[in-house]
Amino acid sequence: MYQEHAPNIILMSLVETYWTTIGYIKKETPFKVLPDGCVDVVFDLNENVPNIVGTMTTVFELAFSGSVRMFGIRFHPAAITAFTHVPVQEFTNRQIDISLPETVFDRYFYESLQKNRTVEGMVNQTDNYLISKLPCLYQPEKQTLRAVDLIYQAKGKISLADVASDVCLCQRHFERKFKAAVGISPKTFAKVVRFRNALHYLNNPQNNDLLSVAVACGYYDHTHLIKDFKMLGGEVPSYFRK
Repeated sequence: MYQEHAPNIILMSLVETYWTTIGYIKKETPFKVLPDGCVDVVFDLNENVPNIVGTMTTVFELAFSGSVRMFGIRFHPAAITAFTHVPVQEFTNRQIDISLPETVFDRYFYESLQKNRTVEGMVNQTDNYLISKLPCLYQPEKQTLRAVDLIYQAKGKISLADVASDVCLCQRHFERKFKAAVGISPKTFAKVVRFRNALHYLNNPQNNDLLSVAVACGYYDHTHLIKDFKMLGGEVPSYFRK
């Protein structure tokens, strides 16, 4: 039911993925959405309501039943700032209706997306629309994008003082700009990146020892790992093993 679709190569620096959730669910079924440091714009094609799902700091649970037809655009961390001037931190841990005039998405785009009956058609339409908007996008903050890249490259295991120094900002200014563009503090973002990396390690059959996973992913010990998993994922690490 849930599928991801790659954007046009021209958009890959801004859009991480498109995703669709389409099908019919007889019995109400809960789904866990884990923090990933990203912001999504979500179009419920049955309800005629576009939403923005802000950067999450803990697991977000949804429940679906009946006919489901949703299309989402997941932006890279801080990339949503190219599409709206609303501070991203206003969306953190929230799913809210968006005012289309405050973004590059207009009513025509949404209404025509509803009429598109195939996933391929929706992806192509969104690609073409966003590419047409490239000349009039806002400019994302380069220092924040650089900071995001550094944290990603280090898989969350990096001194944030060193990151601030690399992007030539004092610690306080760095944290303020980062939170406005990403929606969460650099410390929380690094924690989310470390958590996502640990999820990957957990599903490697060779990593059976929880302490080894903790050490490899930058946690003090397995207790620290468990604490972060409960906070971000709502469950102990063993829950997420395949």
